[in-house]
Amino acid sequence: MDWLIFTLIARAFWAGSNIVDKLLIGRYIKNPYVLTLFAGITPLIISIFIFLSHKLEWIGLAPTIVIILAGIIQIIGVFAFYKALSKEEVSRVIPLFQLTPVLVLILSGVFLKEILTVRQYFGFVLILLGGFFIALKRIEGVFKLREAFWWMVLSSSVYAVQAIMIKSLYIKYSFLSLTFYICIGIFIPTFALLTFSNKSRDGFIKEFSKLNITGWLIVSLGVIFIAGAYLTGFWAFRTGSASLISVLRGFQSIFVFIFSLVLSIWLPKILKEELAGRILLTKIVAISLMLAGLFFIA
Repeated sequence: MDWLIFTLIARAFWAGSNIVDKLLIGRYIKNPYVLTLFAGITPLIISIFIFLSHKLEWIGLAPTIVIILAGIIQIIGVFAFYKALSKEEVSRVIPLFQLTPVLVLILSGVFLKEILTVRQYFGFVLILLGGFFIALKRIEGVFKLREAFWWMVLSSSVYAVQAIMIKSLYIKYSFLSLTFYICIGIFIPTFALLTFSNKSRDGFIKEFSKLNITGWLIVSLGVIFIAGAYLTGFWAFRTGSASLISVLRGFQSIFVFIFSLVLSIWLPKILKEELAGRILLTKIVAISLMLAGLFFIA
């Protein structure tokens, strides 16, 4: 069950990255799109490290194109997510990320011939419900067919297709070589925007030139979290089911809640988590559902 451990570690890293984003936005970096560009630079650092420390294997033209494309299309998912946020409240957008595991479950059955056991399907449903409720603050309007809903359908679809593309390759080829190529793919949109878009480049330089030492320390911590998330997440695809790996992304919300709770208690001036009775009860129920689901799939 190495895939399970590495998937949960990846979700913890991504949760750490979410906390870093919360600390950076509004306090150090005003423009959220700059953070998107920044997230695209971290994979370049990973690819450089792999290139310098490991002898790359040529996996063939077609697999190379597919894995690089899997990295490139990630920017579409990120863009669609931000468009959804611009149209609707975050409390109505984040729960819709639970569309991704459902799409992965369907696609993995069609293209990868992945069939789960009855026990795993039951665990899948429990984790899916728990992931939905822990990210939810208000139920009104979540599934109304507004413009934001369709943007989230696009974002979830992109991440689902990417998961299938990654899984189909990581079971066949060298882990480090594939990771090198996909990281290059993730970096390509950032490189294109910084090279050919004056607005993106000027905004990026403006935001990072204003960072003080504390800001740079937080950014460096973000790089570590994102790099750790990519490496552990990609490794999980070598042996794990794409659909189960995808549904476990719901645990990211648990880790965000735990990290936020710890910071609220020890460093309330930095980050404050809502601890109202109804919200806390909802999160406890959601976590219980997800832990029960984890028991069934493990």
